[in-house]
Amino acid sequence: MQQEVSGMPNRTIYVADADVSLYEKAQKIAGGNLSAAITEALRRFVEMQETRATGFEEITVEVGRVARFYKRFQGRLLAKGRVFEQNDTRKVSYNVYLTPKGNLVVYIRNTPNWNYWSSKGMRNQKRAGKDWSWASDEWTHVTNDENEFRLEIYTSLEELEYNVPPELYEGVAQILKSDSDDGVEILDI
Repeated sequence: MQQEVSGMPNRTIYVADADVSLYEKAQKIAGGNLSAAITEALRRFVEMQETRATGFEEITVEVGRVARFYKRFQGRLLAKGRVFEQNDTRKVSYNVYLTPKGNLVVYIRNTPNWNYWSSKGMRNQKRAGKDWSWASDEWTHVTNDENEFRLEIYTSLEELEYNVPPELYEGVAQILKSDSDDGVEILDI
């Protein structure tokens, strides 16, 4: 297949026989302009490879509480952290990413702290002189409907400061101020 673009030199692309139907389908979807479709695909491919070369990768996360959706973005993990809330019955986990555009993305997972509930159930069962089992009444109060997944985007380190735990903020600030391209602190020890 060969397509001409006015004002540009011709380029010939050799297509394996097995792939001809794919090219024909792409040309039909592109309204007959296969060159534009190939150029768009190559542009995306080059952007993705250049982004990967700088340490970024494609991240897909689940968001929502009742209805769940997926979000995808390019990012580089800077730091992780977690805190326990509501008398240790809830675990809030944070992942902080840097995007190629310099934004800070925080993925927050607020879930029941199953370690708390299992150890509490074990303590109650042992106090009652019973073997531990999953049938503890306290388990019935915790469901997966109580999971909440959020994605928050901040345009600066200053915006991030009061929206994550202080220790996590300090870690992210230190990573961003370091000379390392991958966010890893290099120790001279």
